[in-house]
Order: sequence, then structure tokens, then C-alpha cells
Amino acid sequence: MSRTNVIVAAISNDVQAEVIAECVADRADMHLVGGKYVLTALLDKVLASLSPSDPCALILVGKPTDTNEIAQRWLAERSTLVVVHVDIMGDVVNIGLRDPRLNALLAALRELVQQVGATKGERVTRIQLPATAGTAQVNSSGKSAEHPLLNSAVNWVHTILRNAVSGVTDENGDIHGLSVTRKTLLQSLDPVVRAEDLEAKLSEADRALDLGLANATNSKEPLALLFQNLPFTKLEFRMFLLALAPELDIRFQRCIGFLLDELNRRVGTIALYSGLLGNTSSIRQQLAKRGTLWHWLLFEQQRGHAPAADEPVRVDPALVSWLLGDSEALSQDPKLRRVTRAEKWPGSNLFQRVEEDAAAAELIRRLCHSEPVQWLLLCGTDPASWRALVELGSRIHIAPLRVEAGRFAELDSIETEECAIRIARMQRLTGKPVIIDAANDDGGDADDVKTELLIARIAEHCRAALICRDQSRGVKLLGATPHESPFELALCAAARADAIREAGKQTDTYLTESVAETLANRYPLSVEQMEHASRLACDRPLNWSVEDPKLHRFLTACQDVASKGISHLAERLDPMFSLEQVVLPTDRKQQLSQVVDHVRLATQVLDHWKFRAQLPYGRGVTALFFGPSGTGKTMAALGIAQRLGIQVLRLDLSKVVSKYIGDTEKNVDQVFTDAQKSGAAILIDEAEALLGKRSEVKDAHDRYANIEVAYLLQRMEAFEGLAILTTNLRQNIDSAFLRRLRFIIDFPRPTVEARKQIWVQCLPDGSHVLDELAFRQLARKVDVTGGNIRQITLRAAFLAAASETLINMEHIAEAVRAEFAKLGMPPIDLVQADKKVPA
Repeated sequence: MSRTNVIVAAISNDVQAEVIAECVADRADMHLVGGKYVLTALLDKVLASLSPSDPCALILVGKPTDTNEIAQRWLAERSTLVVVHVDIMGDVVNIGLRDPRLNALLAALRELVQQVGATKGERVTRIQLPATAGTAQVNSSGKSAEHPLLNSAVNWVHTILRNAVSGVTDENGDIHGLSVTRKTLLQSLDPVVRAEDLEAKLSEADRALDLGLANATNSKEPLALLFQNLPFTKLEFRMFLLALAPELDIRFQRCIGFLLDELNRRVGTIALYSGLLGNTSSIRQQLAKRGTLWHWLLFEQQRGHAPAADEPVRVDPALVSWLLGDSEALSQDPKLRRVTRAEKWPGSNLFQRVEEDAAAAELIRRLCHSEPVQWLLLCGTDPASWRALVELGSRIHIAPLRVEAGRFAELDSIETEECAIRIARMQRLTGKPVIIDAANDDGGDADDVKTELLIARIAEHCRAALICRDQSRGVKLLGATPHESPFELALCAAARADAIREAGKQTDTYLTESVAETLANRYPLSVEQMEHASRLACDRPLNWSVEDPKLHRFLTACQDVASKGISHLAERLDPMFSLEQVVLPTDRKQQLSQVVDHVRLATQVLDHWKFRAQLPYGRGVTALFFGPSGTGKTMAALGIAQRLGIQVLRLDLSKVVSKYIGDTEKNVDQVFTDAQKSGAAILIDEAEALLGKRSEVKDAHDRYANIEVAYLLQRMEAFEGLAILTTNLRQNIDSAFLRRLRFIIDFPRPTVEARKQIWVQCLPDGSHVLDELAFRQLARKVDVTGGNIRQITLRAAFLAAASETLINMEHIAEAVRAEFAKLGMPPIDLVQADKKVPA
């Protein structure tokens, strides 16, 4: 056979391309074009120097994304060209290329060249090599010095398959592509070996493998970790290596097909491998008795039971990739990706205190090193903080395996058990701490059954942590699994304040300690939401019309994030009035300011001064505003919210009150929960509809109505925010509520002086031609509340706009007549303006 032209090309200077080129140059049946490897930039010139009719082999070394386009172009242009991709895959190591002269690669190359003229797909193969910066990883024999057990395993598989092929009766010739002779296979495996040396070499390979296993106790080599952390016997390990053989070397695939007498089969069976190891029946009985190989789902398409004698035994693809050096292969297992989270949990970058670092380190230490096996139960209403602590701890350790229990709702029981085994297998092999997050699922009975099954199966093999909102549910999910709850809270109040300061800092907003503390209490954001608010603020423009644009931008972002997910049962109001606009007697205005102070200084009084222990109920601030309609009750509530920098949720009675038993209580609870999560104030207009006096029970309707009132009373006691109730009929409010209200403020009808102030306030400068005398006349003659005055001025404004003039007394008089008619009041006479001024 004439020498085959071979071109070795690399994307850039590469030591592996150099080694391959040297191996090609040393072979008598190959001619290295150019005498050395070339860069792909010069490949067109080199290929152009060869005759298009001459068979040629191109070895492309580099990343697939860089070499695919080049290969496809030249395959299309030259029908006599074959291509071998040698992929550089980070730290991925291919065991099949451990022999010093790269026989596997060159054997594949020679086979391709001999098939020139077939279809395009048969002119291409792909092999992976480890990415290296030099030859330090390879010892004098050409084998990796970092993977001694791997080398011993490959050598053992090589020897046992060679001996098996040698024992097959010789045949008469071969038809290339359809059959292969024993002689051809033996030549591809080794130079000529004498028959009398076969047993000696097999014994030597056996001893080398046993020595490799003995020396692998503290090794970090993937194959050694597999042997250390799964309860393998030496027999089971050898069976696993034989099943792994097709992944190690293309020549091993051909040997397996030869031994099965079916060359298109490249994966062996349990019967074949048992026969290679000894007595087939005895071997299979030993393997079945222990069941280690089947229990750990090491083989593809097999769930915990031994395969049939003729069933192909293929090692799990994710496990193969991990053994070949892809450290993330187990995490990327498609069967695990359905129930795990690949992205980091947010919030850990907001932790800057030494205390959080210590807590995170202790959390990971307990997960990875505690004895005996103890699970951790991490409970609380702020699961995001637990997640962030886990991520913080992973900075000094290994990234966790994040399992989301809610995703198991889509799996059946068998799939759930399989996932549990894969999770436990990964934890044993990689040491990744396992975190099961059950805080976001709905906690239904069906879902809990699957979560309990998952935990029970994982607990048989490794420890983990369970994140759960409710401790009672967490204990139920863990069942008999030994566990502890070593941490009371993920974050203390000081840590939350520091976290929100850090979130503000990321938006270039400086928050003082007191401001940060106030915000942490005003907006009960999780660290995940704080990080979200920080990113949202950075994405928004600054409003230069406010006093502190950066602070305003960050605060509005916090408000929007906190308000996300508010139910339709409450109307979200943005405070548009200030307390300065509320017209009330001085003592009432002072009480409104006191409401603000009670909310703003709650942390100092209740926590720092320890007054919280003296409040068995009513830790929130609850105020009742009563008085005639239109006296400014709702306006005052919005003014308080604006002063505090919070939003208002107005309870919609038409949606909250239900004729169905129990629905009203559920709706009320939802509104209070929304307000607690968003840091908003609750506004209950016409509160007498919900808080009316409880009546004598005469029928079922009375009984359930009283239950609704009692529940609202209890829910208000548990609420720790600001709740404002307004009513026109104070006498109709149940006395049980009045005792628990911190503020009861009367909104009287406005006096003459108050009405004058309201008229001036409701008519912006530049919109009218009224003078001081006109305002005094309106205040004296038009005896209505502020709400009516606002309606009059608005109607007058539209009248003036229609007549294309500024507002004058004529417009006011007409608007007053319309408003009085609406209220059923007799008309009054107002002095008419004697001139009209163009708008």
C-alpha cells in the first residue's frame, strides 16, 4: 500500500498538534505533508499543492467551534479527503489516546482513508484530547502521570480483550467493512505477541490494576473517586471497566463486535463481559447478589435491575463524560437538570459582614464534614437568605447541587426514586453539598409524598439540607431522617440593614445606618429581592426634579419589587398628596405627624428599647379616621404614606366580602399578607362595613358575620404595618376594635378659615382671577367639606376652559349651583365677576 498523505493542522500553536505530527512522520505508511503541522490559516495553500484525485487525510486539532466550518468546506470541495477532528475540550481527557504512539487515532485515520469514495458522513470521525499547555502531563511511556488508575484500567481492558480475540479460531480472509479477521484486530491492538506470553501479560495487567486500586485511596482521579465512594468489589469494578471499554478506544469497539460475531455492534452485553471475567453463571450470580452496579444506575436505560444476558450494557453518558474529565458532566445530566437549578441563587454578594461569612462556612462545614450523617433543616419565612448563605459558603468550598422539590410534581414515583439515586451518586462522587429547596412549592399532599420519597432515598446514602418555610412541614418531610436545626435565623435585623445598604451601594446610593434600618423594616425584602431592586434601579434614569435622585430611584425600585404579585383584592395607590395639603385643626395635624413617628421609630422603641415584649397584640400602628364625607380622611392617609415613602393598598370591599362561608376571611388574610410583603399601608374605607358591631346570633348568617368580624380583629392584631380605617359612622364600629386602635382622629367639618385655605389650595396659581375678597366670600357662603370644594373647582375649571377664559366667579357660581343640586341643598347667590380675562 502506498503512503497516505496526511496534513496535521491546528488553529494556533499547539503542543498536541506537534505530538500528533511527530507520530505521523514516524510511520512508514504515512507521509506528513510539509514535514510538520501547519496553522489553519495556511491550510488552503497546503491542500492546493496536492492533486485533488489523491487520497488525503486531514487531522484538525482545536475546538469544534473553530474547526467545523473548515472541515465542512474542504469535505465538499475534495471527494478524496477524510477528516479526523481532534477536539480540545478544556480539561476533558479521552482515555483511548493513552498509548504512546497514538495508535487509536491513527488506526481510525487509516480506516477512514481506506473508505474514500463512500458518503460524506463516513469520511469524518471525531476524537477528544486533553487541553494542555505542555507535555508535563505525559510521562516517558506516553501515559498520563495524573491518572495512574486510569492507565492501569485501560491497560487491563486492552489485555483482556486482546487475549479474548486471540482465543477465537482464525478465519479465511476478511471483507473490509463487513468482517474483520483476528489477525487484523490483533495487529491494531499490539505488535506481535507470542501466545505463550498472553497469560503472563494478563496476570501482570491484573496485578497492575489491583495495585492501582490500592494506591487510589486518597486520589482525586475520577475513576479512583468512583471506586472509593461507591461500594464496589474488585469484581464489580472490573465489570464496570469492561462496560466502559467502548468509550475508551475505538479499537475496543471493534473487538467487542468481533467477539459478539456482529461487527455493527460496538457495545457488549452482560453475558460477554461475565464470560471474559470467568464463569458466566457464577459471575452473574455474584453481581446480582450485591446489585451495586444496578442500584447506582451506572448503566443507561436500566432502573435498579440487572440487564438481560443479550441486552447492551452502556455506561451512563453523564458518568462517562465525568470519568473522561468533564467536571460539570454530572451537574449537566439531563435527567437531573429537570429537577435542579444550574444558576446561582441571588443575594450572596450583598453579605459583607464577618458574621455572615462565619455562618455560611459553618453551614457548609456541617453539610460536608459532620458525623454521624445529620441533615440540616433550615426553616423560616425568608428562604432566600438561606439560599444566599449557601452560595456564600460555596465561595470557599464547592458549588452546591440545588434541588427544587416543586419540580418533582411532574415526575412519577419511579422517576423520583431514580433522581434521588442520581443526586446521591453525584454527591458521593463530587462532594457537592445537596440543598433541597421546598420553600416555593405549594405543599400539597401529593407533592409532599414525592418530596418525602425523594428525601428518604437520598438519606440512605448521603446528607443534605432542606429549606422549608414551616418547621412543622419540614419535620414531616424529613420523617425518620436524623436531622437538626442548628440556626435560628438566616439573617438578623442588623444583617438585613447591612444587606440593603450594600444593595444601595451597587446603585451608587449611600444609605446611613438609620436609613438602611428603616428601609429594611419598611420594605421586608428578601436578599433576592434586594438584588433585583438594585438591578432595576440601575436600569432606570435619574429623576433630577427630586431632592436626592439616586435615593429616590433606589426607593422606587424597592417599592416596585416589594409590590410585585399583589392580588386583585386590593387597589394599589401611589401617594399623591402631602400632609401639608391636609387642612385640619392644629391638634389633629399633630396627631397625623405622630402616626408617622410611630411607624418611623418603631424599630428604636420596640427593638432597641425592648418595648416589643410589652405588646401582646397590636404591634403594628392602627388608626381610625372618622368624620363626615369629604373632610380629608383618605387624603390624610395618602399624606402619611407619602411622608413615610410607602404605598397604600386600599381594600376593595366589593371583592373582599363574599357570600360563601370562609371566603371573606381568606380574602382579608390575602390583603394583609400582600401589605406585609410589600411594606405598604392598608387603607380600609367605609370600615363600618367590615368592623360593624357584632349582633345577637339569631340565625346562621349572624353567626358567620360575627366570625368574620372576629377574624378581622385577630388579623389586624397580627399585622405589623400601618393600617388606616376610615368611617363616617364611628358609633357603628365594634368597641373591640376601638380598644385596639392606637389612634382615633376626628375629622370635623371645616371652619370658615379652613374652607378659605381649601379654596386657595384647590385653585392653582395662574388658573383663575379670584382675589382675596372672593376667596373670603366663598369660604363664608359655601359651607361644604373639602371634598365638595374640590369637585366645585374642577367643574369650574372645565367651564372656564370651554369659554376660553381663566376661572372667575361666574364659573364658580355655576359649579356651586350644580354641586348643591347634587347634594339636595338650596341654591345660594354669589357676587358675579364683572369681567372676563382671556386664558
